Parts: sequence; structure tokens; C-alpha cells
Amino acid sequence: MIEEPVDYTVMDQKLEPVMKLLHAHQPQLALDRLRFLQQQGTFLKGEMWRVYQRMAECYFELLDMDKAQQAYWEALNHTAGLPYRKQCELYSNYLFILHYVPHLTDTVMIDQHKGYGQLAEAVTPFVHQPRDPARRHQKIRVGYIAPVFIKNVVSFFSIQLMMRYDRSRYEVYLYSLWPHEDIVTEDLKKQVTGWASFTPATPFEEIAQRIYDDEIDILFDLTVHAEGGRTLQVMSRRPAPVQVAGIGYMSTSGTAAIDYFLTDIHLDPPGQHDDQFAEKLLRLPYSHFCYTPPERFLQCKKTYHLHQPVVFGSFNNFAKITDDMLLLWKEILRRVPDARMLLKHSNVRTWVIRRVTDRARRLGLPMDRITVEGSSADYLDRYMDIDILLDTYPYVGGGTTCDALLRGTPVITRYGERHGTRFGYSLLANLGLTELAADSDEAYVEKAVQLARSPERLAALHETIAQRMMASPIMDAVGYVHDVEDAYASIWRTWQLTPLRNEQENTK
Repeated sequence: MIEEPVDYTVMDQKLEPVMKLLHAHQPQLALDRLRFLQQQGTFLKGEMWRVYQRMAECYFELLDMDKAQQAYWEALNHTAGLPYRKQCELYSNYLFILHYVPHLTDTVMIDQHKGYGQLAEAVTPFVHQPRDPARRHQKIRVGYIAPVFIKNVVSFFSIQLMMRYDRSRYEVYLYSLWPHEDIVTEDLKKQVTGWASFTPATPFEEIAQRIYDDEIDILFDLTVHAEGGRTLQVMSRRPAPVQVAGIGYMSTSGTAAIDYFLTDIHLDPPGQHDDQFAEKLLRLPYSHFCYTPPERFLQCKKTYHLHQPVVFGSFNNFAKITDDMLLLWKEILRRVPDARMLLKHSNVRTWVIRRVTDRARRLGLPMDRITVEGSSADYLDRYMDIDILLDTYPYVGGGTTCDALLRGTPVITRYGERHGTRFGYSLLANLGLTELAADSDEAYVEKAVQLARSPERLAALHETIAQRMMASPIMDAVGYVHDVEDAYASIWRTWQLTPLRNEQENTK
């Protein structure tokens, strides 16, 4: 599907006062201004999708995930003037936000994702034939597509696939949908067979054509619906015959364009959860990602000592902290009456810190025992100032959990049946520490309380967890890449054995 360019000039001029406030980190004022303009009848019918999009962005910055997802849904339902490309982007943002929303059933999550699959059917995919002699290569060509290949959490989880691949069997190509680069980009360019970057304005058809022309055999989408789902809009056009997703997203793509989803036996045990995915599950025997810590770990100075009284902590993005989570922490602090807690955000936005503080106070948490702070250069050293990290739910930690474990900090995590709620469980399982993972709110509170009351056990965990982490499959780059490449070889063999299109038609 090729669309005519859309002129957003007039629409964005009307929204300029709102965006100035949002960019100035004043989301409540931005929301108030947007509502005022809406009440004044400023916007035409064909502009309302953009209004609700900006409203959703305001609510997200205000940590109101329920209203953010509702606003995105409103944007999707105001179809007048809404281009297809933007419709897909809004739907991906809507799906991403759902992971923050508590009490969302697994059935609703999968059904909403499958709705995107119906939307994606509007594009015309490339057609591929198994064993096409014109596209036969001595080595399997693997492509990775992401918004950027820079120093970020997705790179920390996937970079070994692009650095340690078996060059006798594979060629690797990278496709970046933004032109941003840093030292990670420079290193990757030296290791891979092919590299291409695009601007945000590049038509997805053009990107897909480039990948098709590179004759990629297996294409891996590292972010799926994250970052506006731009990578998935390319994947929907099926530029490669075999397509895989995973690592940087917590649920199914919902589309028939993705053949496989990379997971592990802890996230999705054999025989379980297959109905949560539109794809076939590629279950790795240990971890679905390999953690490569950033160089800032080399700059850590603080060492750990057991605190009296004990200090709990949460270093997750504050958007993951629901009222339900705060109430569980309130109960933990009630049952460990001398304990303290450190809540540390991933940035320094003061209104976010203030908003979480106000919510905690409104729910009756003992604010004289809680410190709330923003990001700082000594982020990794601050792990030494807590004894136990408390994970969030249903949107659990990934990078923060890895950081904590590598710094020797035990993590209490809550997990459910859904793939995206089990990252913490998978990490702890790979360290042989599933006793720190809870399958209910009650067990989560109990495990946190009992560990806080067991100073000898707590000290022993701090002495051994970092070594366990480094010796675990989570940081075994050679073993991880070997497992993934074995999976690649298997799915490529499966594709090669697929009947040709005319053979399939003759058997119908």
C-alpha cells in the first residue's frame, strides 16, 4: 500500500502550543491547553485523531496508563483524515501501553494484538519461493531490524548476535530506521556484512524493497510494536521469506507476517502459552536474550554492606509503578516496620517524581521512610545502598533486573502466565534462584518480608549473586549465539522443505 504524502502543517500549527508545553516537561499544562482548544472547536473532524494522539502522550507522561490507552483507542476510532501509516503507528503505541495496565486479562491482550494483524493485511507482501535458484546463497543471510543500533537496552540484550555470529555459516545485515549513531553503531558496522539506515520519512515500501534486494533469508524484528511499531510495518510487507520477532517486545506481533517468536523454556514452558502467539514459538533452552553490560560497570566504586534497618528499592521506570504495586509495597513496609525504601527513576523529570510521591502519600505509604529520586550518574552504585530490589508487575523489569543481579542485589519478582510478565522469573531461573520469584501478590509480599527478616541469607545472596549472574546462561555469549544459530538453521531448513507455491495449489 502506497499513500500520498500527508501535509500536517495546519494541524501541527494548531497543536503547537500544546507541544511546546509537552516538550518543556509540563504535561498537565499541555493537557489542559489541549482540552481548552478542543472545547473552543479549534479542530476539524479530520484532525481529531491527532488530538487524541497528543492527549495520549500527555497522559503517558503523567503516568496515567489507563487514560493513555483509552486516548490511543479514541485516536484509532477517529479514522477521518487518519493515514494508514499513522493508523498502524497508533495501534502499536496502544498495544505497547497495554502492558502497563493492571488487571488486563491474557485473552484481551492477545485479541487486541490480533486486531493489528487484521490491519496489517492491507499491505501487499513480497512473494518468496523455497529453493529459488536465483536467491541461493552459500551462507544464510540474517537481517536485524530496529529503530536504532545504539547504546540502549535492546542492544545490551542482542548485540552478541551481531558480534559473535559464525562467519563460516552466516552473513549479518543491519537495518536502522533512524540515522542516529554512536560508538555501538561504529563497532557493529565493522562486524557485519551489510548496513543500511533510513530517515523517519522513508516510505516503508522503500525499506522493505532494500531488504528484499539484499536477499535476506531470515529477518529478525528486535522491537516489534515498541517505538511506534515502525519495524513491524516493514515486516508486514514480508521482505524476507522467514521472519522472526522477539527480545525487545513482551507479546506477540499479532500478524501472520511473523513466522516465529523467540522465547525460552522459562518464559513459555513447552506445551504452554502457544495460544498467546500468532507465531510459532522458538524456545531456547536457557535465556531468550544474552545480557552484555555497558562499560559503566567498570566505573562502579561502592561495595555492599548489610543495612540496618533493611532497605528495599525499585529502580524501574516509574510508569511501571501502579497503585496496586504501591499497595503491595505498603504492606511489605508495614510487616517490616523499621525498613526503608528507595524509589529511583530512570530520568530526572521532577513532575514524575512529584507525581509518584503524591500517589504514594495518597495511598497511605509511610513517606518518612521512602526516598524518591531521579536519575543520577551513580545509578549503578546506588544498588549498593539497597538490600532487596522489588520488581514491578505486570510490566516487569528487564535491564534493571540484570543490573541489580550483576551488582549482587537479590530481586523479588512477581510473575503471571503471560510471556511479558515472566522476564524476572526467567532471569532468576537461569541463576537457580526461583525461590525469589512469586506467582501471586501474597507470595510476593511474603518472600520480600521473609528475606528482609533473614540477614544471614541476605548477606549470603549478596556475596554470590554477581558470580552466579556472570556464570549463568544470561551472560554466556558463546552458548547463547550457538543456541540461536541452531534455531536459525532449523527454521531455514523447514522453509527450504516447504512445498513450492504451485505444489501447494495443486494439493488444495
